[in-house]
Amino acid sequence: MDTASLTTFLSVAEQSSFTKAANDLSVAQPTVTARIKKLERDLACDLFNRTGALIRLTTAGQRFRRYAHKIVKLSRLAEETVLAGTAPGDALTVGADSGLTSYRLVPIVEYLYRRHPELALEIRPLEEDPWSRIGDSDVDCAFFIDVCESSPKADSTLLCPEPLVVVAGQDGPLGPEPVPTQRLARQPLLCAHRGSGYQRLFERTLDGAGDNTRIRALSFGSIDAVKRALTAGLGISLLPRLSVATELAEGRLVEVPWTAPFQVFTQVAWHRELRTDPRFSVLLDAAARATAEQVADAGQRPARRSAL
Repeated sequence: MDTASLTTFLSVAEQSSFTKAANDLSVAQPTVTARIKKLERDLACDLFNRTGALIRLTTAGQRFRRYAHKIVKLSRLAEETVLAGTAPGDALTVGADSGLTSYRLVPIVEYLYRRHPELALEIRPLEEDPWSRIGDSDVDCAFFIDVCESSPKADSTLLCPEPLVVVAGQDGPLGPEPVPTQRLARQPLLCAHRGSGYQRLFERTLDGAGDNTRIRALSFGSIDAVKRALTAGLGISLLPRLSVATELAEGRLVEVPWTAPFQVFTQVAWHRELRTDPRFSVLLDAAARATAEQVADAGQRPARRSAL
């Protein structure tokens, strides 16, 4: 299994297309097909289900993907180690929940840029379970909002409690009185990504109080898009208070008086191979310092920082 074949496999898995993978890798499509067929012969199993133009990983392909990520990454690391001094190091790959990218992560990146301009970062959107992304070696570390929990797949630490708020447009139908969860469950629900931790908890809470007729949440892909939809009166949304502070202060959005029965935290998790990486130590320290400054400015209490 050469790294070219593994890189091709990963590209096809990501693009769900042999043609797009060929364009991505700047090779001919027959080359992509030949590499995948060779891998499947070597492994004695199909890695993809091919139904017309639709390309999807098989169960074996999903299992193999985790190892392919690790093999390619280790191969690149080995090459850079041998060529140390002649080639720049890889950027740290950072996954970030959409609720954090603009509102928590940008100040961290700014802090790093001013003090450690040599540290390269690659920010990727995090739309699903962060533990799986780290376990698959898809990202080195991940910033996300969720309840306090640990995982055997990675190390983690809390950065701060993340206050959440249910918001609606100016003319929202719920009024200023406290809203019971059952009534909240009957409202059209908007979100950035249904895979985020706090969104899953919110939907589970609404499902437990509703009558099983709740409309499926409408996902917009970003918090900014959700805020525009809220302003247009399309529904309600549970969002980090930090992300809607300006809109609430200016009266463009209103807070729905409902208290979540769960507490979530902004936290960072990382692959255990990063424990001794000095680049990550710099990033983690910057995250703690920049978040503490934000929390102090907002009058919040910081989370007790400890590895989970």
